[in-house]
Amino acid sequence: MTAQLESPVVTVSLVTFNGLRWLEGCLRSLSAQTAADYELLVVDNASTDGTRELLRVEASRDERIVVCESEQNLGYAVAHNRNIDVARGEYILLLNQDVELEDSFIEASLAALRHQLDVAGVQGRLLTLSLAGERTDTIDSTGLQMHRDRRVVSRRQAEREDERDLVAGPVWGVDGPAPVFRAAALRSVREPRTGGGQEVLDEDFFMYKEDVDLAWRLRRAGWSAWYEPRAVAWHARGAGAHPARSMLDIARSNWTIPLWIKRISWRNQRLMQLKNETAASIAHDLPWILRREILSLAFMVAMDQRRLTAIGDLVRLAPSALRKRRMMSLRAPIDSAR
Repeated sequence: MTAQLESPVVTVSLVTFNGLRWLEGCLRSLSAQTAADYELLVVDNASTDGTRELLRVEASRDERIVVCESEQNLGYAVAHNRNIDVARGEYILLLNQDVELEDSFIEASLAALRHQLDVAGVQGRLLTLSLAGERTDTIDSTGLQMHRDRRVVSRRQAEREDERDLVAGPVWGVDGPAPVFRAAALRSVREPRTGGGQEVLDEDFFMYKEDVDLAWRLRRAGWSAWYEPRAVAWHARGAGAHPARSMLDIARSNWTIPLWIKRISWRNQRLMQLKNETAASIAHDLPWILRREILSLAFMVAMDQRRLTAIGDLVRLAPSALRKRRMMSLRAPIDSAR
């Protein structure tokens, strides 16, 4: 049994929900890290597939692991925020349950953060973990990239790994499956939580796009993001596993995504823009933004009318988003959409 560390360098925040098929590989890869100075905080969102039983066994073997069992599905953002609130590490890894890390992942990520003090988060070289749990050489993500119409994609997703992926450099933002953040950077962009208190990830989002919103807020606050190819991991991506490269591709991919995911994703995209756009950025990219919004609404009216209920959710959450926008604008009114 490993003795619990007084002041771990890294806090690993793991949120689980019926992820038993992936969890053993995830935890095994974490325990094999060359940088062992970490604590693992787990929030389980009411799993019923044996995930809790596995976590209890692992926690009994390793005092670095602390498990919180929620009786309801709190959502991705709420669960991670609970861990962030009590994190003791100088750095925080937000880890998905369907991710496996190469042994040196944390060590390589920390080296990049320590070398560049203006970097808030490090994006690793994420490859695809197949549905059979096999590690492949197909890219899952090398960071987030925002287009002028505000569509945000995972760079190089679904492409075969090559020499381009071995070059470190700045990225627009870090992707959600396994980002390593400077804890001070996360706390510098906390915003008012609906219902009181403060939050890092936007809890109104519940899940989806909260990583993009966080990346945008960090940029507005003057932080940068870095791609470090030496930090390698594998991710079994679900929704959005095949990137759409045209409006026709986007329309086709809509039919493969469950309705509830499409609704939340559409709503959260607009909440994120409402929170983070500036007059200068809108003026610069207005034709692209308008084109996307018009086509999106036209598609829903013509082909996907059930998704129009997301508009009501957007209207309901807009006042909270505007309140968060005002706080962020007072703190750091920086145009960084481009």
